Amino acid sequence: MDKVLSGKPIAALIKTALKDLIAEQDIKPRMALIQVGSDPAADYYVQNIVSNGSKLGCTVDLDTLSAETSQAELLDRITKANVDPCIHGIMLQKPLPDWIDDTAVGCAITPEKDIDCLNPVNLGKIVLEADSLVPCTPLAVLCTLRYYQIPVQGRHVVIIGRSAIVGKPLANLFLWKKTWANASVTICHSRSQDLTAITQTADILVAALGKPEFVKADMVRNGSVLIDVGINAKNDASGKLAYVGDIDYNSCLDKAASITPVPGGIGSVTSSLLFLNLVKACLLQRGVNKNIDDFIGLIFGA
Repeated sequence: MDKVLSGKPIAALIKTALKDLIAEQDIKPRMALIQVGSDPAADYYVQNIVSNGSKLGCTVDLDTLSAETSQAELLDRITKANVDPCIHGIMLQKPLPDWIDDTAVGCAITPEKDIDCLNPVNLGKIVLEADSLVPCTPLAVLCTLRYYQIPVQGRHVVIIGRSAIVGKPLANLFLWKKTWANASVTICHSRSQDLTAITQTADILVAALGKPEFVKADMVRNGSVLIDVGINAKNDASGKLAYVGDIDYNSCLDKAASITPVPGGIGSVTSSLLFLNLVKACLLQRGVNKNIDDFIGLIFGA
């Protein structure tokens, strides 16, 4: 088992598969990427999306709105993208300003173009194990485990974080009756009592709470697999801006059987899978449906 679970070879594999599929289907996927205000981690992610899109042959229309944008203005932008037949997928970069209702804007994105799965229709389908667009970060976690041949079936997965974009959908995906899932899942959060006692029971520990280097060595069991979903901007000892995860990588490295780095881990895979959803959405709008198993087979082989 690899000690450091780099996302770069997985991202490269996904991109190659998508390039081939785009050429085979003769499609030109187009994304509306909407960002409100500026946040260092979000800016970093957005620029990666724009860069990856051009390399894959996808068009990314970046719509950067001011931090003072009202909810009505944002909903108007979403509505225009919904009805534009040239737009196949809509991505709304988080975080949003406090006065904007995340649920309202998620509901406003038509499910067929909802490539980051903010619409309750797509989230509900995950609970039912029904075919839908799948949130990119949760899928990135599963693809990483699949690529490195880390067993999931029957394992105890502990997820720290219960967001609607990562924690909750990931927990449900781990419960799917699939060979790449079938796990036993515990979700922890800010109100969980004796958190360390719970995390120490994990075969696979997923940190997705958005707190820099929160998970320390005493919270993990020897030989566990550590998956870091977080990406946080932080000044290092020299005052230079750096990005760190939700896991204290240096303190946990020796105890872990495997660990994902930040950057270069789950985030790399997530960026690539966003385009998988874009391609899926584009194909759906042409009447071609490929489900999650089809894409996993396309990327990793049957």
